[in-house]
Amino acid sequence: MTKSIIALGIVGLTTLISCSPVKKALVNNIEQPVYEIAVRQVKDGKKADFEAARTAFIEKLAVQKGVSNDREFSSFYSLPTPDKLETFIGMTQYQSFKTPKKVQSNMGVVSKFMKFKKTMDLKAYVFVQPIEGGDFDLATLAKKQGQILEIAVRRVKEGKETEFQKMRKAFVDKVGKEDGVIQSWEFKVVGGDNTERLTVGMTVYENQEKFQKIGQATQTWAESAFFGTFEPVALQYAFSIK
Repeated sequence: MTKSIIALGIVGLTTLISCSPVKKALVNNIEQPVYEIAVRQVKDGKKADFEAARTAFIEKLAVQKGVSNDREFSSFYSLPTPDKLETFIGMTQYQSFKTPKKVQSNMGVVSKFMKFKKTMDLKAYVFVQPIEGGDFDLATLAKKQGQILEIAVRRVKEGKETEFQKMRKAFVDKVGKEDGVIQSWEFKVVGGDNTERLTVGMTVYENQEKFQKIGQATQTWAESAFFGTFEPVALQYAFSIK
């Protein structure tokens, strides 16, 4: 019995460390949903185990009260260098900032997550709320055939916050005028792992061909200005698989 209690305590502690809940003080709007973003890299030789554990975990997670719109994206490209391991992006909608903590206290969810965790490493893990870009609907995000999702998890360089915001807005305005850009959003990070000075942006492109043309048109300007104000944590380009 004592060993079982200790084991449960270790599992709970490990989960809290790797899955930090939302921080109320950072929440932009307590009446609005929060979104979990997990950029996961499959451990070498663990693809089959990863897929099986992911399915089991998501099936358990999706039936929890206050959880909705679970999505999965497969990353095909990353900056500044290609990923060496296969990378997937999971996103989940929670009814309020309180929901993640309640879900993470469910031992059934914890058990499935711990098995899943053994098959992957987290490149980025955050909870966010949209603050710019208009209505955000996770259920339809980049879901049409051929659409490309760009997700940028960035760590703003210390002392560069004002410059970052100025450059970011200029970059978004520039990209937004290009043919093939459907919509862009900016998010506030309200929880997660190692979140100091983290920001998140997303853009949906009509298709891969137009995305590549836009990338070529903005590459020089972006590298010399905006990209100099932050360190990339996870800059992923992906398509929907769920």
